[in-house]
Amino acid sequence: MQDTIEREPLFDSEQLEMLRDALGSEELAAMLSELPAAAAGSFGAIKQALESGDLEEARRAAHVLKGFSSSLGAVRLAAIACDIELKLETIAAVAACMPLLTATIDATVEELSSIVASA
Repeated sequence: MQDTIEREPLFDSEQLEMLRDALGSEELAAMLSELPAAAAGSFGAIKQALESGDLEEARRAAHVLKGFSSSLGAVRLAAIACDIELKLETIAAVAACMPLLTATIDATVEELSSIVASA
């Protein structure tokens, strides 16, 4: 799973361009600026679900992250969230995915800075 996901781009440039055309640069930048807090919130909810052993709650939090990420073109982050929501079958499997999720959130937020600056 990790190798396949890491080959995904962090952002879909075509989707970002489509959003820029539809919303304008200022509105797109405003929407993108919400991604770090949304990702942190979902990450925290997944982590809390892991601590309480609640796989369904982890999946719900991953679903929220997947939806928000995919709507903003954050392809790699959405793919990891999708795997947590739909493919990982145990708490242990979700826990094993957390380092990849952390690294992807960090990389996404870092790239986001340059995207917002150029929006």
